Amino acid sequence: MVKLHIRESALARAVEFARRQRAGGRPVHLAENYHTGSGHADHFLRNVLPRLLHCGPLAGCRLLDVGTGMGFLAAMLAATEVRHVIATDSDWTAATPRSAFLVEPLQNISKQMDLSGVVSFRSGRPEYNPDRLVFVQADGARLPFCDGAFDIVFSHGCLEHVADLDRLFAEMFRVLRPGGLLYAESEKFWASRDGSHLYDIFPAPWAHLLADAETLWQIYAADHGGKDILWQGRAVDREFFVGMLTTGLNRRGVGPVKKILARSGFDLVFWQQHIRQEDRQLLAQLGVRRALAGWPIEELLTAHVAFGVRKQAGRWKGRLRLWCPWWLRRAAPEWLKRLLR
Repeated sequence: MVKLHIRESALARAVEFARRQRAGGRPVHLAENYHTGSGHADHFLRNVLPRLLHCGPLAGCRLLDVGTGMGFLAAMLAATEVRHVIATDSDWTAATPRSAFLVEPLQNISKQMDLSGVVSFRSGRPEYNPDRLVFVQADGARLPFCDGAFDIVFSHGCLEHVADLDRLFAEMFRVLRPGGLLYAESEKFWASRDGSHLYDIFPAPWAHLLADAETLWQIYAADHGGKDILWQGRAVDREFFVGMLTTGLNRRGVGPVKKILARSGFDLVFWQQHIRQEDRQLLAQLGVRRALAGWPIEELLTAHVAFGVRKQAGRWKGRLRLWCPWWLRRAAPEWLKRLLR
């Protein structure tokens, strides 16, 4: 009974935090990113591409993009020195990379990174150059490609949507040639502050861990009439809201990813794990740590992970990067941080 009261109190504080955020005119970042394309281009040029190049040259590589979604990153990858990109996703029932509403964001992306050799818009829809980029509908856990078919396997914003991570990684490593690179980024892990994937419209930190989906929907519907524009022509209703919390999202965190990479025995090229300082403050402010004592604090605080793994025998530094506790790495002296890079 006491534990239930602690959770209810923490939930009430998280919801009040969300109300203050909305009252302050907090922008809907998810809608902005998908409408303008600028968020994708900025992230790719500032973060993804430099990390990829840190792992090795791209020239002449055959690249597989697993879980590509609308294909923004796949188009930008195809505009680099890679020889060819195949982009896959398991479900394009709502919208496909050739949807007309993607013309505007792709054109905006092209202003920052020239996509003229990759995509054209003469038909009023995105049309892709098959010599540079091909889309294939396929489940990441059952990829329809031969063993060792790709030099690089790329995955961005996909891991948190996968129920069977072991099978996904096994398939990605299978289609990767010996010595090839697996590059992945993931955010919104289930235990993180915004792991519900609804944080952009309902910014209640860790609320998805404090209450069930129906309870959260009732709170949201009471506050906002159950409607809020996310993309033009779409609205947040009960089916969308509850579905985001109950279907298709990985209930695990960053720990299982580390274990899978360690078991693989392959060489970890780099590992970047982002712990937000403001999240540590929110844990204390909202009493969430006490309410969610069963969750490792690393899972509650990990906001983003990026890593590169080469399909070859692993070195000791890679293993040390994986198992060195995040809090110890933050407190480590500079010489040790340089050694672990």
